[in-house]
Amino acid sequence: MRFSVTALAGLALAFLAGCGGEPAPPIVPARGVVMLNGNPLPNAKVRFIPQVDQGAGYIAVGETDSEGKYEVKCQGQTGACACETIVTVSEGDLPEDLLGESAQRQLAAYLKALKNRPIPRSYGSPVSTPFHITVTKGVEQYDLVLKR
Repeated sequence: MRFSVTALAGLALAFLAGCGGEPAPPIVPARGVVMLNGNPLPNAKVRFIPQVDQGAGYIAVGETDSEGKYEVKCQGQTGACACETIVTVSEGDLPEDLLGESAQRQLAAYLKALKNRPIPRSYGSPVSTPFHITVTKGVEQYDLVLKR
């Protein structure tokens, strides 16, 4: 019995060591401008979803500023994985001070003040977004043009 447990443990370790998969692609700078119908899209969340096996930990995320400019971060670094990528654009995070029940009036005013809305839902889904890009070293600018 001892031989069987030891042999199984050894096989399991060998299997795990051999199945680590490919290393994650390097993270390279990625930024750009998001435009909707020819105008900057402020306060939108941009996600670069790499088409690799490393999982959700390598999704790069950023948010647009008042001019529609964004820069994504991945694994604590500025940039995205250098690989085939699906890009989504959706509503940005709400400010913390607007999340409570007592802030409903302020939240309504904030949402009304957001410019260039609504963002078409298709851009927020990895299944329906038209943005399939290849992030590459040496190319940092990835402008996104959305249409209603």
